[in-house]
Amino acid sequence: MNPFAVLLLLVFCSCHLHAQASLLSTDPEQFTSRMDAAFQLSELPAVVAIAVDEKGNQIVYEKGNAIWDEDIPVDSDHIFRIASMTKLLTSIAALQLVEKDILDLDEDLSGLMPEMAAIPILQGDSLIPAKKPVTLRHLLTHTAGFGYYGYTVDPALFKHENWSYDDKPRLFESGTDFLYGTSTDWVGKLVEKISGLSLETYFKANITGPLQMNSTFFNVPDSLYHRIVSRGHRGASGKEDLVELTPRIPEQPITSFNGGGGLFSSPADYTKLLLCLLNKGRFPGGRILTEDTVNKMITNHVGDISLNPAGRYAAPGSCCDFNELMDAKSKWGLAFMIDNSPESYGRSKGTVGWGGYYNTYFFIDYKKGIAASIYTQHIPFNHPSTRALFRQFSELLYTSN
Repeated sequence: MNPFAVLLLLVFCSCHLHAQASLLSTDPEQFTSRMDAAFQLSELPAVVAIAVDEKGNQIVYEKGNAIWDEDIPVDSDHIFRIASMTKLLTSIAALQLVEKDILDLDEDLSGLMPEMAAIPILQGDSLIPAKKPVTLRHLLTHTAGFGYYGYTVDPALFKHENWSYDDKPRLFESGTDFLYGTSTDWVGKLVEKISGLSLETYFKANITGPLQMNSTFFNVPDSLYHRIVSRGHRGASGKEDLVELTPRIPEQPITSFNGGGGLFSSPADYTKLLLCLLNKGRFPGGRILTEDTVNKMITNHVGDISLNPAGRYAAPGSCCDFNELMDAKSKWGLAFMIDNSPESYGRSKGTVGWGGYYNTYFFIDYKKGIAASIYTQHIPFNHPSTRALFRQFSELLYTSN
């Protein structure tokens, strides 16, 4: 059996619920009714939510229009901007190089990435040279000191003329703190330098190609433009009416690929990746990672470092209550956050996951053998509308199992 196939199609009103009986034990009509109610409360124009178990059985909820002003129902093959969900593929790429003994998690990267090593640390009003080396482990765990100025770093901290480095200053010595930021961008550059391939080409050869993720690109082919969905914003506060952002279709191809964000993908495609990781790196045609590597990915690699010290995140207008994503118990593995809150929305302690700027999110619950993701397409990030909808989907999913 093809593990990506959906066996049963149930249609209720204007939404679609695809389900396989082994994954959804509650009444499908009741499941759909409750999701429809949550969707109405969200005031979102469209959503796709997918859950998959280890055998590939799926629940797919689809609602709304892919292109907001056209009567084209959204489905799991439509293409979304997944932003920071790109980081998972970039992290996998680097870990593949570790498996081949081309890279080491703990080697000093200053020889391979001198332009990164040269970036100073901001200390008060001064810029000081780093004393400790940056390693791949630091980059994968966001403990290298790189932030997102304006999002996870107050931009007022740094106003410097004639800045000539390839990134903003780091905020601390590597391995001493956690700060979500541009570290995975640097991982992408490292993969390109070592492999001799662009990220687009590397992903196709080693991740998206083997997994048949045929709708996942930095540059979407012209032939698939019609499947790119609309996107919008709710103003800096996140409380304004949703306004569509243009252009929907990229105006020109990009030539510099960002490992920290920038991919387009479909929910169906990304679910193939999540299913592969749920099965510890294995897919019907082989492996993209060893089981040992996947086990390392889902293990705490930041020790006692807190992901969420008080007052850390600087831009609540751009990240609606970013702090909702992580708490004092949260930790970071080699690709994503580890949720250590017991039974969060029904999910097991130790569930891993993350999200993307346009309000796309995923999680993998290894203890219960379920992975799930949701796709909307609006900013600001971590908006309560999508968060509530994904919570409802998760709770209904776990009620079923």
